[in-house]
Amino acid sequence: MRPQIALSPDAPMIQALARGVCPICTLVRAFQNAMIEAPLRYPALNLCNFHTWSLAGSSPAVEVTRIFKCMLEGSVAEPSAGAPEIHPCDRCSVLREYEEERLSEFKREMERDNFRSWVAQYGTVCVFHGRKLMKVLAPPHLELVRKVLANNLEDLEKQLELFDAKVRRGEKGGAGVLGFIAEFLVSQRGITR
Repeated sequence: MRPQIALSPDAPMIQALARGVCPICTLVRAFQNAMIEAPLRYPALNLCNFHTWSLAGSSPAVEVTRIFKCMLEGSVAEPSAGAPEIHPCDRCSVLREYEEERLSEFKREMERDNFRSWVAQYGTVCVFHGRKLMKVLAPPHLELVRKVLANNLEDLEKQLELFDAKVRRGEKGGAGVLGFIAEFLVSQRGITR
């Protein structure tokens, strides 16, 4: 897996295809970044730790101030109220819906010869999205995704062996392979689960 390409979250799946990058991760991450960059377009009062800190650290301060003010107003509890209720994160919920739409789009695109051919020849999917796709794809497309995952795994295992040999010789460099493997195993960095 390679560094993420910059895309609009509204881009079609075909534009997210790039060697070494899960296209679903790329679009999900672009959508999550859009939520952080323009937080008022995606109203939310219930936020998880990740999304609260993302807003605090990366969003326009004038917008975050308004959001946090509303969150603070809703946070006051009486001492007799007991333990606070856990609410699902509004941003995580919107992100999951978006991700499901993108998985459905991938499934539809697999019906197109040129898309399927590109995926067969160059495609990458992370384990998380590969497993989700295998639950919804028809048998010939399911086998293609299974083959892509196996090819990705084999390539990463070879890279890891080379890296391990370098480390054992005391050489530096090439640690990017660890990030590629992490991305393959659990999706791109920063995508919440």
